Amino acid sequence: MSERGILAEASDGTWRIEFERRLPHPPERVWSALSDPDQQGAWMPGVRIEPRVGGAVVYDFGAEGRADGEVLAVEPGRRLEHSWTWPDEPRAIVRWELRPDGDGTVLTLLHRPLRAAPARDYRVGWHAMLDALGAVLEDGAPTDADYESLYALYTA
Repeated sequence: MSERGILAEASDGTWRIEFERRLPHPPERVWSALSDPDQQGAWMPGVRIEPRVGGAVVYDFGAEGRADGEVLAVEPGRRLEHSWTWPDEPRAIVRWELRPDGDGTVLTLLHRPLRAAPARDYRVGWHAMLDALGAVLEDGAPTDADYESLYALYTA
């Protein structure tokens, strides 16, 4: 399983980002890190997702901008889906899915529909966030993302 995210164009000309990561932790632990507002800030600073249908979603990246949304679906331990609205961009959907895999969890993140230009940047951001999630689940200490290396990885 690759750590890299897929950026693909759909037949309607929109784009999607998809990541699949295997985490060596049970789904309950991964779900807790994803859905508990007290834990979200450890790996997603500035991000708050209220894990109930209709709950508020905020991805506040400071000077870089802010995406807002609403929780659309919650299946505890399995799926969390919310809208994503970035200024001057069409509304998109972010889906987080968890599935048991032996003693761990496969986490799939899907973000769609997107325009190509912001999708390239979003992919780098999601990669960094998923790396931070893995670090927090391991020992509680994410490192600062090396965005220069991540941009190089995705433009190679």
